[in-house]
Amino acid sequence: MKRRYLIGNLKMNLASVAETEQYLVALRKELFGKRIDGVEIVLAPSSVYLERFSRELPDPLRLAAQDVFWEKEGSFTGQVSAPMLRDLHVGSVIVGHGERRLYAHETDTEVGWKMKSALHENLQPILCVGETADERERGEEVSVVSDQVRLAFHDVSPMMAERVLVAYEPRWAIGTDIIPESEQIFEMRIVIHRALAELYGQPVADRVPVLYGGSVKATLLERVCFEPRMDGVLVGRESLYPHELFRMAHEIGNRDDGRREADGNEVGGE
Repeated sequence: MKRRYLIGNLKMNLASVAETEQYLVALRKELFGKRIDGVEIVLAPSSVYLERFSRELPDPLRLAAQDVFWEKEGSFTGQVSAPMLRDLHVGSVIVGHGERRLYAHETDTEVGWKMKSALHENLQPILCVGETADERERGEEVSVVSDQVRLAFHDVSPMMAERVLVAYEPRWAIGTDIIPESEQIFEMRIVIHRALAELYGQPVADRVPVLYGGSVKATLLERVCFEPRMDGVLVGRESLYPHELFRMAHEIGNRDDGRREADGNEVGGE
């Protein structure tokens, strides 16, 4: 069975050193005496606090960055490179988040550059894909997401591809409390899986975890994770509350939904 994931994207929150310390203290308190099985928890704070999280994030939680630049060094004011992140013991990085695509006007090609830069530095990319409300209204969600997957994985070897997490985040659901139906999420899981299978074949596609992101809450896990048979979730604002974070981790890690190890074969056969 594929490993399950809970990714917490803290976004541009924790506005001070004091708030950051309070959050880390709360994490340690919530984790004390608890055993986290069956789910990998990854937290992505703002880049200015990566060093502090690197020093103080309690085991077994892992550290991620919210973005990365595609060049290793040079005259790129304001950017952070993959080698810099590795030096801070960052293990994963979010690429192509819908908010980056919206506010920074990131293209699919640039997202692919970022993903390959991360992979070359042994960082695990968390690739976000998803359509806008207008694209879904026009019935373009399948082609949009398929193209995003194909362009991001262009020239990525099968061995490297298996290290990527893909998060389906419909851009119209991020921070809106508008939640897709389970059937819609499952349909997009199939779309992602088929795009990967076309690039690499079924066995590799089966080994790439697919997560859901977009207004995720503990009370919605059945709808956004378990029913559509996702491999975990990418959480935004709820990750700011350690109690809710570990509540979700407990539910995801202890869920037995009977998925076979060849889960992707079930999906691909739909």
